[in-house]
Amino acid sequence: MAVDGTGRARPDGRALAEIVTAVHERTGRLVMADVSTYEEGVAAAEAGADVVGTTLAGYTPYSRRTDGPDLGLLARLAADLPVPVVAEGRVHTVEQAGAAIEAGAYAVVVGTAITHPTTITRWFAERVTSTAARP
Repeated sequence: MAVDGTGRARPDGRALAEIVTAVHERTGRLVMADVSTYEEGVAAAEAGADVVGTTLAGYTPYSRRTDGPDLGLLARLAADLPVPVVAEGRVHTVEQAGAAIEAGAYAVVVGTAITHPTTITRWFAERVTSTAARP
């Protein structure tokens, strides 16, 4: 089960550790904490998350947004955490997926790049237009 592993307030007011414990006790399932910063990743692992994902990097007001996956964040988390780290978020190319594995990702989640034709078409159109506009 994936949960919001950021420091943002949760609607029920529970701490991440409480949620992780409840999921483990009630379902016996693994918990993936979606985080946006290094500090959140460390806190999620300390809270008992079985997996940490970079899913929310660049999607919180206080995290840095990169053009592709945040490989710097991924590398730091993969090097420092005792749990697997999953690259998720803005993986648009096979090169980015490969770079995520090289940076230490246990696995890579590819979403929009294979599931959203409108976005994929826009990426191609923007690239063709920008390339054609070059002198």
